[in-house]
Amino acid sequence: AFVQTDFEEQPGTSADLRLIDAYVLLKPDKALNVYIGQNMAPAIRQSVSSSASLMALDRPALAYKPLTWGARAKYAFTIDTLSDSNSRLLTGARAPVRDLGVTFFGNVSFTPIVHLKYYAGIWDGVQLTRLDNFRYTARAQVNFFDAEPGYYNDSTYLGEKRTVGIGGSFDAQNGVAFDETTTARVDYRLFSLDAFTEQPLGPGSLSVEVGYVNLNLGGGETMINAADAALGNASRTQGGGWYAQAGFYVSAVKLQPWLNFERWDSAAADDRGSFNAIRAGLNYYFLGENANVKAGLEVFTPDTGFSASQSQITSFVLALNTNF
Repeated sequence: AFVQTDFEEQPGTSADLRLIDAYVLLKPDKALNVYIGQNMAPAIRQSVSSSASLMALDRPALAYKPLTWGARAKYAFTIDTLSDSNSRLLTGARAPVRDLGVTFFGNVSFTPIVHLKYYAGIWDGVQLTRLDNFRYTARAQVNFFDAEPGYYNDSTYLGEKRTVGIGGSFDAQNGVAFDETTTARVDYRLFSLDAFTEQPLGPGSLSVEVGYVNLNLGGGETMINAADAALGNASRTQGGGWYAQAGFYVSAVKLQPWLNFERWDSAAADDRGSFNAIRAGLNYYFLGENANVKAGLEVFTPDTGFSASQSQITSFVLALNTNF
């Protein structure tokens, strides 16, 4: 059994202790693990990438397109939500990110250099329409050379692996909202494709990850819940996009420069919700993933700008990360 909490104080509110993970893990076989409880749904590779090993300081903006991540995009190293992209399928200061359900997970090695891992889950999802539909998530990943055997992947292995991983995910739930104009049911569908490689080269190791995400909410406009309260705009939220990031770890000096780029095109006729972002930074791993300093610069540019006088936002973050 595993339980994880955090403690935070949101501006204008009292401090709060929050339950993050809470599940029982049954392991009858290496090829079949069963997670029962509140856990991370494997909607895209970034959903099951460990927060302790994020190479590009934080996740791409489109990593928040999955349902329980808010079905939105975030900027300033995922501190703020791009308002045009916000589905508002989740309310409150923090999206739960995790979901309540059952996940089947396993690893199979066909040869010493070919490895498969799979995820299949049934979840509670979003219940705004009183239809009580389940959420279904599936993911498969094949690795060549070294395996990535755990439930969570890393964004960089600092030269400790040589691997090429190719994966795909599908995430769905019917009736997450209603269309305000037609009152038709809004169904959520998300699929993704991704590739990752870690290759020791010369004085260090190269880490490269690319991914494509497509989100479909039916193509309507304003969504509503069962109480007719307005949610976000489906067309501005949905669409398709991709990201790519690369870093090179120089083992002798424990430094890793990295670069990240992403592009999202919404389904809105006026391009609201569309954006691109470029990030660059430098990491210093003085105790590997257990203790490191990361610095990053982000330039985030919505197609329609933030306002008439502000077309983009530039952010800089310097972070000390510890894991113990």
